[in-house]
Amino acid sequence: MSKLVKNQLQANVPNAWTPTFESTIAKALNAEIWDTEGNRFLDYVGGYAVLNTGHVNPKVIDKVRNQLDDFTHSCFAYAPHQNAIDVCTEINKRYPIESETKTFLVNSGAEAVENAIKIARYYTGKQHIVAFKGGFHGRTYMAMGLTGKENPYKMGFGPFPDFISHTDFPYGYRGMSDDQALETFEKHIQSIGEDSIAAILIEIQLGEGGYIPASNIFLMELKKIAQAKDILLIFDEVQTGFGRTGEMFGASTVGVSPDLATLAKGIAGGFPLAAVVGKSEIMDSIHDAGIGSTFGASPVSCAAALGVLEVFDEENILGNVKNHALIMNESLLSLQADNNFIGDIRGYGTMIGVEIVEDIKTKIPSKEIAMKIIGQSKDNGLLLVNCGLEGNVIRFMGPLTTPDEQVNEAMEMFTKSVSAI
Repeated sequence: MSKLVKNQLQANVPNAWTPTFESTIAKALNAEIWDTEGNRFLDYVGGYAVLNTGHVNPKVIDKVRNQLDDFTHSCFAYAPHQNAIDVCTEINKRYPIESETKTFLVNSGAEAVENAIKIARYYTGKQHIVAFKGGFHGRTYMAMGLTGKENPYKMGFGPFPDFISHTDFPYGYRGMSDDQALETFEKHIQSIGEDSIAAILIEIQLGEGGYIPASNIFLMELKKIAQAKDILLIFDEVQTGFGRTGEMFGASTVGVSPDLATLAKGIAGGFPLAAVVGKSEIMDSIHDAGIGSTFGASPVSCAAALGVLEVFDEENILGNVKNHALIMNESLLSLQADNNFIGDIRGYGTMIGVEIVEDIKTKIPSKEIAMKIIGQSKDNGLLLVNCGLEGNVIRFMGPLTTPDEQVNEAMEMFTKSVSAI
């Protein structure tokens, strides 16, 4: 990054928003990025799991260009447009909820979560929301309150709404089994008072919390408890949606159907869009104009979302995910066998987390080693970031449209980076 750009950043951008990538991007195509100095990288950050269909996907861009010729904005609450109606229709067809559904479109994952909670509390007439330690649900105030990772997202920003509480997420590698997490959950809701709980909010696989997948068994039992106690189950699928887990949605991967779900990130190929999808009776319970959004359901973003769906319909994206996952896991498991600081490899589909420790026997988290590997990877042309409560998990978020040869290249770059430690 040039001295001029660094000075501009320092003078004009808050320090807390300083980018970690020390270059400015000049061009991108599918899984590749080039910076202004001409360096080429394989992008396994993917705009933080947004670019499931790759950078500047032709089908997405064509839909957007066509829409730009007609109009760029219409507040859907006043003047509806076909793109938004079509996106809602397609989500309702595709998302696996066990009854008729309706969809509400907004701008971001946090906004989707905020609205899902509003809807759940309104419909049930109850107040309390149970979320999970390690979960990430956004940076607006209620979403921050729901987030179960203190540093850096909540630190210094409290107090948060007092109708939110957190319970343990199952984490087998760290000794929290499904049975233990369920036992803790039942005790937790009893201590709150079951009759006061409107909804349970959970990620099918923790994102910021460490790429930890929840099992089918755990989620099925959670659903049974919720149904028995008249509590809504909400899946936050902001990161697990649109193919990353090996199915179109994480709910299909685990075979569990929620009452409501939130979608964002991969929904529109890099354009801002998000959704709440839920059972029609729940979504229709809100009074007229009780939910809305000026820029939600943007005709341009909705056009992009229709392009994303076209990519999934016409290309073998889910087949790619399964094949990529085989390539990646084989390479990563081989690395684990040779390096005693690779503690765990986990995740659905290509949503893979590699937990780095000081030693496999002690399991002491090592953010230091993780960041060294990420730094070496960048030097070798592979972009990665970390996550986890201790910051010691390396996560892979590459486009699902990445060619197999580039997946192999990425694994070679990662192997070289690990071997340098």
